Amino acid sequence: MAFYWKADEVPELQGLSRLEQRVLLRGTFLKERSMSTVALLVVAFASIEFVINPLVRSVAPQMTTSQMGYAGALIVWILLLMGVRDIVMMNILRPKIAAKRAAQTAAKVAELEKQASEPAGSA
Repeated sequence: MAFYWKADEVPELQGLSRLEQRVLLRGTFLKERSMSTVALLVVAFASIEFVINPLVRSVAPQMTTSQMGYAGALIVWILLLMGVRDIVMMNILRPKIAAKRAAQTAAKVAELEKQASEPAGSA
């Protein structure tokens, strides 16, 4: 199975606008998204305590006294983790995305067939 870095490269998301991709990836599959958010929080807190803080203390000890610099570093770290989470979830959810797209396509086809079967003069 291929691993994709961008949503534009995923075959299941081809033909969708950027907004439709975002809605499908972030607005659907709420159970998976909430579980990944809990995992992200655990990873974020653990990595800040056991990775970022010791690294900052050894490389730039003055940064912990500068609240703005430290806060900036933590925000960048959280945003990086969120990006990694989105990439991983996009790749994990590929089969579900394909099924969702197939269901949307089937609903469109059914609607078009229904409109085509109705007589033109009935209103």
